[in-house]
Amino acid sequence: MKPLGWMVLGCLVSVGHAVAADDWDKIQEKKQLIVGVRDSSPPFGFFDKSKGSVSGYDIEFAQLVAKKLNLTPVFKTVDPADRLPALKDGRVDVLFATFAKTKDREKEVDYSLGYFVSTQKIASRKGKFKDLLQLDNMTVCVPKGTTNAKYLQDLSQKVQIKQMEDYAEVFKALSEGRCEYASGPEPTLLGNLSKMSNKTEFEVPDVPLAAEVYAVGMRKGQKRLQQHVNDALMDAEKTGEAAKVFENWFGPKSPVPLMRTFKITQ
Repeated sequence: MKPLGWMVLGCLVSVGHAVAADDWDKIQEKKQLIVGVRDSSPPFGFFDKSKGSVSGYDIEFAQLVAKKLNLTPVFKTVDPADRLPALKDGRVDVLFATFAKTKDREKEVDYSLGYFVSTQKIASRKGKFKDLLQLDNMTVCVPKGTTNAKYLQDLSQKVQIKQMEDYAEVFKALSEGRCEYASGPEPTLLGNLSKMSNKTEFEVPDVPLAAEVYAVGMRKGQKRLQQHVNDALMDAEKTGEAAKVFENWFGPKSPVPLMRTFKITQ
């Protein structure tokens, strides 16, 4: 099992005045939580053909939080580039969608406490990628609307970025040889590789690009909703439910075995 590195998932609370409309009251009135999720980012979010619905770590975490808030979760799939628009225009109440905290995003939305720490890495054919210095001469495929391109460009001004619709398209291109390298969170890279028919030809070398924290996204100024979600996440950590969800998707018997080296905390 590969460690992700010990981190404390604190809350980055934005300042400013709450907006007049209160999402928490609206959510309570309908007794539903409309959740934006991914459907091509295994094991966080993917379409499970056997169930005919989305499944994954993010989905199970959203179900856990909704249950603690006495709400019924309703899932809507969003592409990476559509996450912010879907949240800001009211199509979803919250995002459980591998939504990493960044300074730029925090100017537009608020976040909960973090509930996952991920390391950004590269997927390639075996033996092809060994050192960050190679980035200067690489063309790397990434999904649109993700943080991957920024991390790569921070490390190399010469790296070439090829943007695709989502991870499904990225890994299809990787499998077919139309793309030599793919970048993303280690669990997502491993999750996609595990579903490839020629997976034994590929690897995710232990060359970290960056670390990031995933958290629940919500509209700016919704402090009551933010507090309720944070309370639910903290309770899930305290009761051991959060660790159990991690074990379900990243435990030693899972397709993507990783160590849980973080805790949800203020």
